[in-house]
Amino acid sequence: MKRIIFLMVLVLSIGLIFGCKNSTESNSEGQESNAVSKETVNYDGYKGDWKLKVAENEELYLFSSLEVYFGSTGVHISDIINQYIKGTIYSVQGAPGYRQANVAFEGEAQDGKLVTSYEDEAWLYTGNIEMIFSNQQIIANITRDEMETAPLWGIPEGELAFARPIETEIVTLSDDEKSNLEAFLFPLSKNRMKPFNKGELTDERIIDFVGVNLGLGHINTSEFDNRIEEKDAEVIFNETVMSELSKRYFGVDIKEHKSYEMTKYENGFYRVPALGAASEYPFIQIMMKNIKNDEIYYLIVDYIFEYPDEGKSLEYQYLIELQNKDDYIVRSIKEINEPINFEILNQLLKEMQ
Repeated sequence: MKRIIFLMVLVLSIGLIFGCKNSTESNSEGQESNAVSKETVNYDGYKGDWKLKVAENEELYLFSSLEVYFGSTGVHISDIINQYIKGTIYSVQGAPGYRQANVAFEGEAQDGKLVTSYEDEAWLYTGNIEMIFSNQQIIANITRDEMETAPLWGIPEGELAFARPIETEIVTLSDDEKSNLEAFLFPLSKNRMKPFNKGELTDERIIDFVGVNLGLGHINTSEFDNRIEEKDAEVIFNETVMSELSKRYFGVDIKEHKSYEMTKYENGFYRVPALGAASEYPFIQIMMKNIKNDEIYYLIVDYIFEYPDEGKSLEYQYLIELQNKDDYIVRSIKEINEPINFEILNQLLKEMQ
């Protein structure tokens, strides 16, 4: 009996020894795997310029063509040797102040993170920086050392995110090009198409957009011949007209033809009340081309209403992204919360020429 008990204890002991060994080897392999994954940060991919991401109208601050107006806060990574990184953080005030701060930093990154200190010799303050390089952006936690008197300018403090700038160039439009493009943009006023991000448009929004604009007579229908007619105070049109206008404006087809609030559908035809109303109209202030993707354009457009007594009034300002292959299509519309003052911007651009 004692012999049997001894053998059972021996077997259990051997099992525990091998189990611990396997667990240790497994943990060791896991640690090695984690270490490898941490060391695979491609720091070289972070070389160059990065600009501060802001909470509202983010793209406006990323456009290189608008730096003269908004100013610029960013990170420039100048040298990367293995994991040793050198660069600067800068902050340039927008018009009309143009105060500037520029501080250098350097250090060795470990596991996707760089921790170092800095000194602003011009504005006389010091501090610390922690940078995380991840997901094609830089997250920087910037602090300042305590001082008796705060500097009048400097790089920002806090946890900040930096993204690649959108390199753009300003496009000069002829009078005819501008007029034709404004005619294309006219149906996109806010009461007929609310702002939207890329990929957000639904059948309902497109169908009502087309229906209301045909009802108002804001889209040229001469090309559609007998596929559209006005009868008994209604505009009636073939579903092929809907499909063609959906592709013309947004580059997508209608997934399912059906009735919605403003636009009714039956047996291959849409009908909408023939409407009539005064409307705001677009005025293109600036057009920019994406240097790295020459199909993409950005417009800043004032939508203006003319009142009988007060005259012209800016109702709102849009940032509209277009794509141009054979013709322009609309990719997104965003309202600019604080409209750009183009009297100032145009003067600044003129001074730069």
